[in-house]
Amino acid sequence: MNFKIIFCILVTTASHAQNNTFDSLYQQLSKVMSTSTPQVALSHLSKLEKASLTSEEQIEVYMLRASLLRQYGNRDRAIATLKQADSLAGKYKHPNLQARIHGALSTLYRENGIETLGKMSLIKAKYWSNSIKNPLELSVLKGNLLQEQAYYHMNAALYNEAIKCLAEGRKEFEKIEDVELRLFHLASTDQLIGENYIRLENTTKAIEVLQLALVELQQSAFPASPLKGFIYNSLGMAHLIVQDYETSFSLLLRAQEVGEQADFVELKKQVLSSLIDYAKKIGNNEQYVLYNEQYLQLVDQQLSVQTKIADFLVGSYYEKEGEVKNAYKKYVLYSLSIGSGVILFISLFYYRRRKYFKEQENLYPQQIQSTSHSVTQQEVISKPVDTAVDHGYISKETEELILKGIQAFEVKKEFLKHEISLSKLASQIGVNHRYLSYVIKHHKQQDFSSYINTLRIDYIVLLLQENPETLKYKISYLADLCGFASHSRFTITFKRIKGISPSAFIEKIQEKTNSNL
Repeated sequence: MNFKIIFCILVTTASHAQNNTFDSLYQQLSKVMSTSTPQVALSHLSKLEKASLTSEEQIEVYMLRASLLRQYGNRDRAIATLKQADSLAGKYKHPNLQARIHGALSTLYRENGIETLGKMSLIKAKYWSNSIKNPLELSVLKGNLLQEQAYYHMNAALYNEAIKCLAEGRKEFEKIEDVELRLFHLASTDQLIGENYIRLENTTKAIEVLQLALVELQQSAFPASPLKGFIYNSLGMAHLIVQDYETSFSLLLRAQEVGEQADFVELKKQVLSSLIDYAKKIGNNEQYVLYNEQYLQLVDQQLSVQTKIADFLVGSYYEKEGEVKNAYKKYVLYSLSIGSGVILFISLFYYRRRKYFKEQENLYPQQIQSTSHSVTQQEVISKPVDTAVDHGYISKETEELILKGIQAFEVKKEFLKHEISLSKLASQIGVNHRYLSYVIKHHKQQDFSSYINTLRIDYIVLLLQENPETLKYKISYLADLCGFASHSRFTITFKRIKGISPSAFIEKIQEKTNSNL
């Protein structure tokens, strides 16, 4: 759950002594964003925008807009908005704002599955944080950047390392003199620590820490924050693991209530996913179907509403400057450059992939024939490709749900996460893992492991072809970038799929590049 990172990094205790009107509106909007719907926050944002006079104030408006965009699921547009803010901050030399901007960019890139860019942004955020003179602002930012680092450890299933980062962040938050503000940050940290204990299956410790987080939040500056819903959801899952079904269900309903009141889409989706797990655990098929349907309806509503919200948030600023068309073009180009899953990028990906195979046939004709795409070829030899699904075993609706989930999974590049597994992807989509395996087998002609490995290797191949600087990276680092746990596993898988080792592949690209000079 990344709401806390974005909210805390973007919305801080900024001070604008020369503009009391802006300062007052800013503080009002900060509170509104933590407790109200985005629609309510929009009206406050418009007032704040009109009151902004300096470059620093304009940047603050950009960052608040990005936070709202993220809250409604528009991460790509939030990134584009933050890039505009970063450009302005660099032009007018605001290193403190650049630190916050890059901290938020790290989160958004990570959420979009582009961890390479996310880690680079995190490094930049740490660099710019060295220029911050205000002790309070520095402590808040350091604490949140440590939380952000913890998420990368969590994605790599390094939960103990994540807890260590969060403990360091807690020390930073303890330095905040304002008691209510301090408690809010401590609550956000403890919620995340509880999540890690759940993943370590230490439910006793998880429940203890999450209960503390609830107490801290209740006494904080934002007791009605959506964070309460995420804490309830985590507690509900902890009790579900220990089979305390009654308590689990009660907590999940409380989390759902908070999500509805705040109209926080990410929270509502998480809670429905948890309720789906609950229904499966107790074997209630009727509830399982009901929560699945609600989840699908929520996704549909999100798609229709988020575009309208985003168009207003992104468009309003550029309309003010008469740059709507130019800004949108820049946004589209930028989205393509970061691989945000735009259809044109996907098309380019497969075009390059086909081109690469043709080149490899010329370079390694025997190897390609014998080893490249061994899984697919074996299946084709044994039987014709058959994508027909038995709807007596799995309903057409469930099949379509899984296919949409797989498409989103590929677009967001979630296959790069170290911890991805069949059961986790099934839980994320909201279906039984056997159904997911069945659909992948029929539509991708691969088992789950081969499917993930192919996506990862194809990703790193395109990265090497498109980014010359990556040719200098160590094989172990490339392995980590595309989700492999070890250098050896990456090398074996690469050679099995592509017919040559990654080192040989890199040498060939370098030779070809040098011959073209």
